[in-house]
Amino acid sequence: MSFRWLTLVTLLVSTGWMLSCRKPGFSGTKSPMDPHFRENGPWFEGWYTRIVDHAGQRDFAVIVGSFVRQGVKFSDSPLEGYVALVIHDRKTGKTETLEGFPEKTELQASGEPVTKNPDDKSKANFRWQADSFGSMTQDSIDLKFPSGDVFKAQFSSTRPIFPDQPWVGPEGLAAKLPFIWSHWFIYSLASDTSYQFSKGSTQITGRAVSHMEKNYGSGFPSSWIWLHAISENGANRLSLAGGPAPVSLIQPEVWSAIFKTEKIDWVFLPGIKNLTVTRDIKPCDGEFQITILNPLKKLEIKAKGLPSDFVGIATAAPQGWVKAGAHENYNAHIEIDAYELNLLGQQTLIQHVSADNSVLEFGGTHRCPTMKL
Repeated sequence: MSFRWLTLVTLLVSTGWMLSCRKPGFSGTKSPMDPHFRENGPWFEGWYTRIVDHAGQRDFAVIVGSFVRQGVKFSDSPLEGYVALVIHDRKTGKTETLEGFPEKTELQASGEPVTKNPDDKSKANFRWQADSFGSMTQDSIDLKFPSGDVFKAQFSSTRPIFPDQPWVGPEGLAAKLPFIWSHWFIYSLASDTSYQFSKGSTQITGRAVSHMEKNYGSGFPSSWIWLHAISENGANRLSLAGGPAPVSLIQPEVWSAIFKTEKIDWVFLPGIKNLTVTRDIKPCDGEFQITILNPLKKLEIKAKGLPSDFVGIATAAPQGWVKAGAHENYNAHIEIDAYELNLLGQQTLIQHVSADNSVLEFGGTHRCPTMKL
C-alpha cells in the first residue's frame, strides 16, 4: 500500500526503553489505530486495509486518508481527503484502481472530534467519513465511488504483531520519539472478514482475511519499500518495510520485518544490536531482494513483479496529496527462506514459503522514473 514506511531508528535500544513503558502525560481513551492530533499542518492520517479472498481468487485494498496542509491549523482544516479501492482479479491478473480526492473529511475518536493523541492501551474507536464517498471504522468499511462501484467489509477479529502488547507496532517505542515525523502502525496481521462488492449488475460477496494498518505524520519519507504476503486463513504472514529514517538530520536506512507461520514467529526491528541488512532494489525491473541477519537467524526475501502490472497510489506531501507517489504490484511473487544459525555460523533452513499474488511497493525516489502511472 502507499501508506506505509519505517520510522524506527537505532536510538530505540540506546535509550534503554522497554516495550512495557508508557509515556507520562498521555490522555485519551483510544488506540494507535485512532487519529492523532497536531496543532498545525502539515499532518495526515491514513488507513490501509488489504482484503484477501483466496477461495474467490480476488483481492481488494482500501485506502482512506485526511490531510492538513502546511501552515493550516488542524481545527481550521477541511481535512482534504484521499480514498482508493484497488481491485485485483487473480484469475485474469488484472488490477483496477478507483480513486477520489474529497474536498472535506471528518475524523472522530470515541465519537468526538479529534483534539488529543490516543491512549495506546485502549481499544480502537475511530471513524473516517467523507460525505461523497462513505466511511471507515476499525470494524467496517462502507464506500461508494462516482462510478457506482460499492465496497463494504466487516471485520470480526484482530491479530496484532505482539498479542500481549497490541499497541506496539513495527516502530516499537520509537513511535514516541518527538523528532520522528512519519509513523507506521500495524493493527492486525490477519482479521476475519466478510465483504460485499457491487459493480454495475455484478454482485459479489465473500469471506476473506485482512491486513489492517495505518500511517500518520507530516508526510511520507523520501523513499521506501513495502512488501506484503498472506496465505489462506492467514497461516503465513509477511510484512516488511524500509528506507531512510524520517528524521531531520542524519537519515540512516532502517528496515523492519514481521514473518509469522505455524513454525516461526519472527519480528526484526531496527536498532537491535548485531542486526545486519543487505538489499538490492531494481524498481524498473520490478525486483527487490533483502537479507536480514542476526547471530541466530537469517531471513532472505526475493520479490518480483512484471513492470506492466504496477498501479499508482497517491501519497502525502506538505503541499497535499501527490498522485502516484507510490507504485504497487498486486501480482508480485515472493520467495521467503528462514534459517537458524549456530554458533559456528552454520545455517539450517527452517521453512521456505512461496507466495503468489503478493504486493510489492516502491515509494518516493525508489519508484522507477520511467514508469508513468
